Amino acid sequence: MRDRVLAVLVTLAVFSAGLLSGLWLERHRPFPAPPGQLMGEFGNRNPRPQKAPSVNRSQLIAEIAKLGPEMEVFRSKVVDIYAQFDRDMDTVLTPEQRKTYERVFQSHRGFGPKPDASADQAPLSDEEIEQQLQRPFRTMAYFVIIPMTLERMTSELKLDETQRERVRDFLRVRREKFIELLDAAPPPSLMLSRLAPMAQRLQAPAQQPSH
Repeated sequence: MRDRVLAVLVTLAVFSAGLLSGLWLERHRPFPAPPGQLMGEFGNRNPRPQKAPSVNRSQLIAEIAKLGPEMEVFRSKVVDIYAQFDRDMDTVLTPEQRKTYERVFQSHRGFGPKPDASADQAPLSDEEIEQQLQRPFRTMAYFVIIPMTLERMTSELKLDETQRERVRDFLRVRREKFIELLDAAPPPSLMLSRLAPMAQRLQAPAQQPSH
């Protein structure tokens, strides 16, 4: 019963966090969206969609610089939680299951090692920036909503009943550690954690010369 109640509360918290991140991003854009035309809803039935204003890159760079040490501590602790979970999973998976686990779950994590210096250094688009701001909240859902995560792992890894129960225990331990970390960390550390390692790519793309 307690797990069901906790799952509901955490689900609400995840969606609330996603909403707050959207509001935060809107507040840190350089200009507010233009107001709608007076009585415009009675005019053009097929209005042309307006392009969203650009992301305030200088504000994001300043926030990342200010919170850099805190975010690095946060990221490293998340990586440690993942590492312990991996060690726990190694005790129950077969060699074939372990290959699937590495391919499906380890290779697509929202938190991981810092990008290699030789990796792509092209400036991020506004869309890519917003995607990176949202990714930690999807990771949060993966951490805390155990039934969803367990069902996916059972399906992908073909867990038997004994393995499934062991993995459920591992997921509970991992969730408790993650919630403790969230309680101790300032909210921007979560929201900006995926974008921070790419801070050098937040500079605005060079303008193409006009002809």
